[in-house]
Amino acid sequence: MNNQNETINYLTYDQAFDLVERIAERCKRLDYEMESSEKEAMAQLLSDVGVKTSDLIDVSSLADNYAINAEIVDASEAHNYSHSDLQDALFTWKDSNGDTCYCLSW
Repeated sequence: MNNQNETINYLTYDQAFDLVERIAERCKRLDYEMESSEKEAMAQLLSDVGVKTSDLIDVSSLADNYAINAEIVDASEAHNYSHSDLQDALFTWKDSNGDTCYCLSW
């Protein structure tokens, strides 16, 4: 992979949300359905930290890694984690029940 594909691109929130929609579509193929508030939180994260050019071209790496390897903690599991672990989450969102979910690693 050349250096151009490793360049970090800083996206507007709307651009990041479009990317997340592509990620969510691929996640569906891996039997993981993202909630709308989860997509919004992920878009904000990607807008803040940037995305490699290669991941803009092909979302498979981002999507597959998220659907398969991300450490996602829902409200029923949160008691198993320390407060500081939850505070340090990459991003959080409210699920359809209004409970907080956490993405600890991706």
